[in-house]
This record gives sequence, structure tokens and C-alpha cells, in this order.
Amino acid sequence: MLSSLKSTFKSAPLILLGAFFLCTSCKKIEPTSLEISESKVEPKITTTTTKEKAPSKPQKAEADEPAPETPGIRFLSYNLKNYLTMSRYLKGGKKEDRSKPEEEIDVLIKIIVSEKPDILGVCEIGTIDDLRDLQSRLKKAGLDLPHLEHAGGKDPTRRLGILSDFPIIARNSQETLPYTLDGNEMFMSRGILDATIELPRGPTHFIGVHLKSKREVPDADQALMRLNEAQLLKKHCNAIIAKNADARIIVYGDMNETKGEAPIKSIRGQRSTKSYLDDVWAKDSRAEFWTHYWKYQDQYARFDYVFFSQAMKPEMDFRGCYIVDPVDFYDASDHRAIMVKIVR
Repeated sequence: MLSSLKSTFKSAPLILLGAFFLCTSCKKIEPTSLEISESKVEPKITTTTTKEKAPSKPQKAEADEPAPETPGIRFLSYNLKNYLTMSRYLKGGKKEDRSKPEEEIDVLIKIIVSEKPDILGVCEIGTIDDLRDLQSRLKKAGLDLPHLEHAGGKDPTRRLGILSDFPIIARNSQETLPYTLDGNEMFMSRGILDATIELPRGPTHFIGVHLKSKREVPDADQALMRLNEAQLLKKHCNAIIAKNADARIIVYGDMNETKGEAPIKSIRGQRSTKSYLDDVWAKDSRAEFWTHYWKYQDQYARFDYVFFSQAMKPEMDFRGCYIVDPVDFYDASDHRAIMVKIVR
């Protein structure tokens, strides 16, 4: 025990000396310049380094940028929701024959003018005076479409119209189109509007229709009426293509039917044939396809279409086609318009 203590006391100076140097060395250790720069809250980054590392535009931003605007012919198809005189409910529940409310017309004009169409095809216009009224209001708002065609069928109230900046060089609208249903002769309600417009790449048929609504009627089954009207439309288009296999045709309007139903299939025809009509497949800013809102049933559906013949396909600018979807669309109509862009 005594020898052990002696040994410890002998080595004590050495132990104390080692501890002294260890403490001294710890105090003298300073951070390097690299450690200092890393420990700062706001590191200094030179302009040269930032320029070399950062791309001029993030890849995400490039993907989200809209396609550059290219020159083209803008065609707008629009159901105006009763731009006509009809029996309307007034405050208090009374009904009276009145024209489309001015507040609805104001929003309608704003929407159309903002889209700057070269050609405007409309459904649910009234008389030719109603169409001229629309034409006049558009011109006053800065959109001059001087050429027009007005057409209709058995329905004396709701008709079809087209306004164009390009001249109309031929007219072949059909107002009396009969068909037989359950042994009874019937007639297409709104007929077929057919106006040939002189476009830069050649004369083009713009064919407008408004097929039978989904409302039940006592005359016949509304679905079968719509199918027969669709078949009359297809027959009209086939006759044009039979005369000219390279006929340029745009078919537009309110079909009152969804894409998988028989009337739409009838209008389009067989894919492998010359008479096949392709679909523009326009969609809105949220990639949705619906064009009609039925408030009573809180129901959204795609009822409005634009089809085109095979000869038109090389001229269709699909990136410029869309459903017009302003937030106040319902203040103008229960339908949303379809914009179609055609290459000049």
C-alpha cells in the first residue's frame, strides 16, 4: 500500500503537466475559415456561383407556360339560352312575353367579345331581327361580324344563326326535314343551318344544329326524335361528301346528348370511311368536358360538340381549342361556349 502511494506521488507532476498542456491546447483551437462560413446564418454567395448553378427558368414554369399564340381562324360555337322573345316568369310568379333580360345579354356580349371569334355559330336565337340585334351589339362592343345566315325548322321560337367576318359564298340551310316515327310524319324541330364560308384555305361548310331537347313531349319519344334528327344531319353531311370526297365541313351545335349515345354515334359514322366526322374534344381550364349545367337537377353534362370532316383534320389547331369557362358563364347562358381554332 505504501509503495503504491509513493509511486503515485512520484508520477503526479507528470500527470498535472499533461493536464495543463491538454487544457492549454483546447483553448488555442480556433475554427477554420471554412467552418466560419458554414456556421453563418446568411452565407455569402458570389454572383458568379449563383449564375452558374441556377437555370434561367425552372423546368416546372416552362411546362406550365401556355403555348405561343399562332395566327388562326377562331370559331366560337355557343348556345345563347333563349336570345328571343318568349313567355318568362316575372317577380311575383307572373308570366309575360319578353326578350332575353338585358343583364344576361350584357354578360353574353362580354364573353363573346373577349374570345374575339372570326365566326360565331349560335343556337337558341329567335327571329332574324334577334340575330341582327346580336350582330349590332357585338359591333358596338368592338366585334364586327358583317355576314350572317339564319335558319330553323318546325319550331318557330328557337332557331339557328351564324355571324362571320369572312364572306358567306353559298347557302344550303334546310328548314323542312321530315321523318317517320311510329307511322307518323314528323319534322326536324330546328332544321339544319348550312353556310359555306370562304376561308383562306378554301370554302368550308359550317353546319349548325340544335337537336330535340330531353324534355318529354306528347307527340313521341324524345330520345327517338333526337336519334332521327341526328340521322337527318348525317344524311345531309354524307350528301356533301358524296359530291366532293375532300369537302371541308365543320358541324357544331347543341346535340342534347352525351357522347356514348346513339345520336352522337350516328353523327360521327364509321371511323374508316370518308364520311367519318371527328370530334374536337375541347376541354376547359381544369381539363373538364362538360358544356351544360342544368340547375334544377344540379346536373353537368357535355351536350355541345364541334365535329369536322377528314379534309379539315390537317388544319385543326387542337392546342387552340377549348371550352370557354369564365366564372360568370351562368349569368349569360346555361351552356358554355366552345372555341375552335383553324389554321389559316
